[in-house]
Amino acid sequence: MMKITLMSLMVLGMAGAGLSAHVDGEKAPAPGLQEQQPAQERANADNLYDLVKQARADLREMRVRAGLSVYRDPQRARRVSNEGGEGAYLSKMTKLDKLFANGARLVLQFDPATQVFVGSVTNSTARPLAQVRVEVHLDNGTELGPTRRIDVGPGETVPVELGAFGNDFSAWVSHPEAGIEAGHGAGGEEGEGEGGAEGGEERGEGANEHGGREGPGEHGGGETARPRGAAFRPVYNQLQILRGEMRAFEVALAARSR
Repeated sequence: MMKITLMSLMVLGMAGAGLSAHVDGEKAPAPGLQEQQPAQERANADNLYDLVKQARADLREMRVRAGLSVYRDPQRARRVSNEGGEGAYLSKMTKLDKLFANGARLVLQFDPATQVFVGSVTNSTARPLAQVRVEVHLDNGTELGPTRRIDVGPGETVPVELGAFGNDFSAWVSHPEAGIEAGHGAGGEEGEGEGGAEGGEERGEGANEHGGREGPGEHGGGETARPRGAAFRPVYNQLQILRGEMRAFEVALAARSR
């Protein structure tokens, strides 16, 4: 049974590498179907998101049955920074703990075992923060996320996870967004990099919004590493987390057998 479940997890994990090509390669819909496509796309993305979350839960159960701890805590950060934010890169193992202007407090650090950024967002205001999501930008040009949009109540804390599987980097920057942030427009993340004050033409060819350079592919960074469709980006993030957790499971089993 464990072998069958593990094979299913591997299939889902491998899907992470092909999801962007599947979404980017789709032909434009006929004009009469354009209004129906976004709703169907979101429904498909939601279903796949739930499926990957269940796969991660199954993997955690497998670890327990194998006599392994669920996941070890991230290695101790070299230092804690409350200065990170837009444009200010932190070294790889630095823990971010910062209150941002929109009232969201972001705590985040990198776990090298699973290759996942883990932490939380807290609403420090007396009002709800709508559509909160988090991104991480790596110094190799890769943008991770965003996480799934979620409304966060006053004083509420929600977990944050962003998968960096397969990326080679030495520094990163992150920020929480709420509602419709400047530069993203009504379309959310889909409006990024398409001109205007936050667009690629104003930043210069090959530069991302935080000053880094775009690189090709998953291992070198760049926009080709994730779907263009905003609805599928949280799904892709979950797949990257799953791949990292699968690798950590493999390493833990190998270490135990020595």
